[in-house]
Amino acid sequence: MPHVEAGHDLYCGVFTSAGEYVPRAATWQRDELITFAPEPVPEPQLSLDGEWLWGGVLYGHFGHFLVETASRLWAVPGLRERLRGVVFVEKYSSERGGLPAYKTDYFQMLVGDLQMRILRVPTRVAHLHVPGQGFGLGRISKGTRVFRNFIAEHFARDVAPEGPENLFITRSQLALDREGFVGEAIFDDRMARAGYEIFCPEKHDLETQVARYRAARRIVGMDGSAFHLSGLVARAEQNVGVILRRQKARSRAMRWQIESFAGRTPHVIDTLKKNRDWVMGKKALIQDFDMERVGVQMKAARLIAERVDWGKLTPEEEALVAEELAIEAAR
Repeated sequence: MPHVEAGHDLYCGVFTSAGEYVPRAATWQRDELITFAPEPVPEPQLSLDGEWLWGGVLYGHFGHFLVETASRLWAVPGLRERLRGVVFVEKYSSERGGLPAYKTDYFQMLVGDLQMRILRVPTRVAHLHVPGQGFGLGRISKGTRVFRNFIAEHFARDVAPEGPENLFITRSQLALDREGFVGEAIFDDRMARAGYEIFCPEKHDLETQVARYRAARRIVGMDGSAFHLSGLVARAEQNVGVILRRQKARSRAMRWQIESFAGRTPHVIDTLKKNRDWVMGKKALIQDFDMERVGVQMKAARLIAERVDWGKLTPEEEALVAEELAIEAAR
């Protein structure tokens, strides 16, 4: 059954025909349960014939969707010929107009044209398969072996590598209230001069994103959801650098994922000022980074060449930040 009120704790899940709660269907996030058995057990309002797979919670947020909504789809290949589809409950009721293109594309890359169905009322399913959670946030972000094998064998099999060897994933086109920094385009300019293509993933479909990530030998970017997608196709010969824009613990799951799926630990570029973290309503500045140390750490990780000129902010860059601040203040 779906939950009634959205929140961190969701009262939803799967029950047997005898009314017993199925713990295997529960969702874990950061090593804690977030779904719980509702009381009392509701009466079904809808029935589904045939065999279906329990997909769990369907998330709206891009990163959570990539990681948590796919967590049980590893079981599809062994059941495909029997399944009518996969059923989910929503984290939030945001998909009533249909799934956005990136979600349908993601499901297609994972399991082809298998039907995805959102249950919004208590539903009796004739035969429901309940696989365990193989992926998510927390320690399980490393993925179970069966989940990693599923991704390696089935994810985006028809998407060939296409793109440059050096890729910088930028967040500079996102709104500042998305935990951005005033002056973030300075990173874009410096990385371009260091030989990187500046890539705005939100401006491309998932197929293009996967093709770029598969082609790149070096990927650098500020920690964010894009690394959850690139992490699915990461490989040992790929050199990855994650520039921390938040306190280190907040990107731990993402870094664990990359290490587990690629078999190689990403480099962490950690120069954010101590105790500096994004605060609602307070604009973060590019000066919150020690830019000189960013260059030193990227050179040590062989992400940029020793000859690249990367020091403190120049007077021209400082002026750019001041101009952006003035524009923001005038809004």
